[in-house]
Amino acid sequence: MVVLKGVKSVILFIFLSVSVFSKAAVTVSEQSPIAIGSELVIKSDILNEEIFLKIALPSNFALSSELHTYPVIFIVGKHGHEYFHAVSGVVKHLADVERMPETIVVSIDGGSPSPDIYHNDMFGSQPSEKWPSWGEPEKYHQFYQNELFPFLEKQYRANNKRSVVAISTSSFFPFNNLIHDKHLFDTYIFLAAADIIGMGHAPNKSMIDGLAARLSKEPKTNPLVFFAVADDDLKKQEKYQANVNKLENRLSKIKDLPFTLKVYDNEGHYDALIKTMLDVLEIKYPKSLWSAKYRDIVAKPGNALQNLDKYFDQLSERYGFTILPRATRWNSVNRLGYISTHLIRQNRAAEALEIAKRYTEYQPKSWQAYESLAKAFEANENSTQAIANANVALQFAGSEQNKQRLMQYIKQLTSTVE
Repeated sequence: MVVLKGVKSVILFIFLSVSVFSKAAVTVSEQSPIAIGSELVIKSDILNEEIFLKIALPSNFALSSELHTYPVIFIVGKHGHEYFHAVSGVVKHLADVERMPETIVVSIDGGSPSPDIYHNDMFGSQPSEKWPSWGEPEKYHQFYQNELFPFLEKQYRANNKRSVVAISTSSFFPFNNLIHDKHLFDTYIFLAAADIIGMGHAPNKSMIDGLAARLSKEPKTNPLVFFAVADDDLKKQEKYQANVNKLENRLSKIKDLPFTLKVYDNEGHYDALIKTMLDVLEIKYPKSLWSAKYRDIVAKPGNALQNLDKYFDQLSERYGFTILPRATRWNSVNRLGYISTHLIRQNRAAEALEIAKRYTEYQPKSWQAYESLAKAFEANENSTQAIANANVALQFAGSEQNKQRLMQYIKQLTSTVE
């Protein structure tokens, strides 16, 4: 009887709930989809096939001028396509908060061919001593160098700073590339490859042997190598732990080699991807260099814009490509748009004008840049130029709300001229 009463109570509760909630109808209207990236198909003459790409561009790419160029992070193979969103999400966030440069992320489905590899009993039961190879690594190398890189440079202002993320069996091509001096990338990030490094290009020779021989040649000019593995992988078979121990032993003895090996505790095979990306990006782009405090920089003796230029020129020299102050950042004072206003408040109107002009140079189609320039001219008591630039801002303003705000501002400026 008790059970039956309970059932009746549940039924009654469900009935009442449905009755109540049915009265509160929710109206849903479909909005624009959220674009994380784009899918592209490239017809390669070298490979004589179509290559499928996913590409995520920096947040400010569409607004930014030709002065801006971008490093590229490639994630290769089937694993790259699978984890495109994860990698591009990490990169977008860190770039948006200026913990790293604005960076393009590209995944290449099929972009990691397997050369002839002897598996050395590292990957389960295999019918032959060789891994079942596919693709032609030499042709893929030519595809990257002669077709893909030039395409990204022309279409998306990619520069020559390139990293590759290689996961599990998708690491065959990057390992082959690194071992045989076929330089395509300046950073190699390997994950979930504790078994792969035990395989080799010759019987009973491992990737570790090839890496040690190659990287010991010129350690100071070598690419950065980051090898990550989850502890769960090392518990599966003793030989995987032996591989990792051998890798660390051989490479750690090479003086000045930019190499890091990281074992992640309490992690699974693919699970460590986010931690891997956070750690390697902190090594490449340490917070001490990238979290610039713009107000502190312009507070130093001298001209505000020159101080900013000096800081970012030094950063550019260190990294080998042009790094510019951020024109705009969401909800941050570390941007040119804010610094112009900040200088006006400090009665440094002439310097504010220089900053605002640079803002429009960096983002020539931004209505906010021209609004900032108009206010800087206003602070310099040049209402004519303030009105002119406010009208330019009005041309680029997208929403009606922004247009109404600008028209009100123009009306206010015009009244002071009259």
